[in-house]
Amino acid sequence: MKVSYIGLGVMGAGMALNLGNGEAEGLYEFLACDANEASLEQFKERGLKTSTNIVDTTDSDYIFLCLPNLEIVKSVVLGENGLLNHLKPGQTIVDFSTISYLGAVEIAEACKSEGIEFLDCPISGQQAKALDGTLSIMCGGNEEVFHTIKPMLDRMGTQVLYMGENGAGQLTKMINNCALNICVASFSELLPVGVKLGLDAEKLGDVLMTATGSSFASKTLIPKVLEGNFEHGFSLGRAYKDMESMYEVLIKSEIPLPTLNGTMQSYQLALQSGHRDDYKQGMIKFYEDMLDVKVRKEGFK
Repeated sequence: MKVSYIGLGVMGAGMALNLGNGEAEGLYEFLACDANEASLEQFKERGLKTSTNIVDTTDSDYIFLCLPNLEIVKSVVLGENGLLNHLKPGQTIVDFSTISYLGAVEIAEACKSEGIEFLDCPISGQQAKALDGTLSIMCGGNEEVFHTIKPMLDRMGTQVLYMGENGAGQLTKMINNCALNICVASFSELLPVGVKLGLDAEKLGDVLMTATGSSFASKTLIPKVLEGNFEHGFSLGRAYKDMESMYEVLIKSEIPLPTLNGTMQSYQLALQSGHRDDYKQGMIKFYEDMLDVKVRKEGFK
């Protein structure tokens, strides 16, 4: 059996290294693939085969992808020289990328018409979890194929869930991301109000990180706000695209979600104010500017 992995970026590299360990155990042949030659070095050091050409992966039984966005996934799978033009019925593509629900369904249908299985398996977790194999992985597609590849998925994640048919993995990830974005919007709006009305920023932040109003978002991002750190990580612009993808589904299904709509408006205010490339807690800057305050610990700007 041969297994390939395409996309060795921040998340993909760690995942691919964990998957590549299966070759040392004699379970399969492994190939790591990325257009960036430099990203292949750590795989070469481990004695694993590498390539910069996706066509070299097309003799694999299972091809795993971790790519930046829907456009690139479409290009790699459906493009003029994409995987689908080289694969044979019975092969499987497993996509860890975060793309839209409708996009995942479209790609899956194109693959199915050629006898190729496509599973959308977006991931949740930070780079450290990718490296130590403790990600959450949410999968949509053929359930029988899911159970076949689950031992490989278990090398990369500790929470590996089958969510349903094609698109179900992406829908799960979209809902999770939207819930996170709502939490970010809530503290971004309320922290500046507290500071404007005389509360200490650090003490108020401590309450929102520990009391009943706490969340993963507050615990992870408020410390960065208090130190004025708005760089690195998942930008406001990318976070907004997640909500756009969810909104497409809601429109098609005629489902009203007022809280999500309100959150999108908060993000729009921040985006229109020039904070698109800030990490998502950068939304707070819009409300700081509006109220003429800074939500910072003493000594930070």
